[in-house]
Amino acid sequence: MIVSFSAGRKLVAGLVAVCDHVAVDVAVQWVRTYWTRRSRGAPGAVRRGRLPEGFPLPEAGVPFVHEVRMSERDDFAFHSTVTDGLPGDEVELTEGDGTLKVLLVVEHAPEWANNGLDLAWRPGAVALRPRQTLRWQINHRFRTHYGWYYRQDTLNVSYGKSSAEVFVHPPTRRVDERSQLP
Repeated sequence: MIVSFSAGRKLVAGLVAVCDHVAVDVAVQWVRTYWTRRSRGAPGAVRRGRLPEGFPLPEAGVPFVHEVRMSERDDFAFHSTVTDGLPGDEVELTEGDGTLKVLLVVEHAPEWANNGLDLAWRPGAVALRPRQTLRWQINHRFRTHYGWYYRQDTLNVSYGKSSAEVFVHPPTRRVDERSQLP
């Protein structure tokens, strides 16, 4: 699918996606990893560090959301889902003057914001030119009635013509908002 924008128009969506594995203008993918304190520390961190940050895009009718989840609960096996349509407002995309601006909109403040830092320090939108890719990573710590759990989100975005394998390769641009979680 070719996602078209008029200059300066915003599209707020969780994911804008792909058509027939060959060429798209915008492709987006979430990779989410979940764990608890059981897999914290050196052995768990090393194992999580070896998990892929990007996956091949599936064939699906567009638009769709491609999300890959990995969890400590099932030994970090990959579970991929494809959902028709565009989800909520996790990603803000704005195209104009030949660039695509991408902004990750966080639902919960990052851990470092809970330590007294102002959210104004979060990175602004990242501008991509055609044929560029972005990998934006952020981690979270949440408390539930079962105790603490941790999540790392990786947002992959490709602007311009790309293949289904676009997110398997290193990105052109990278934003790393991961912090040391207690």
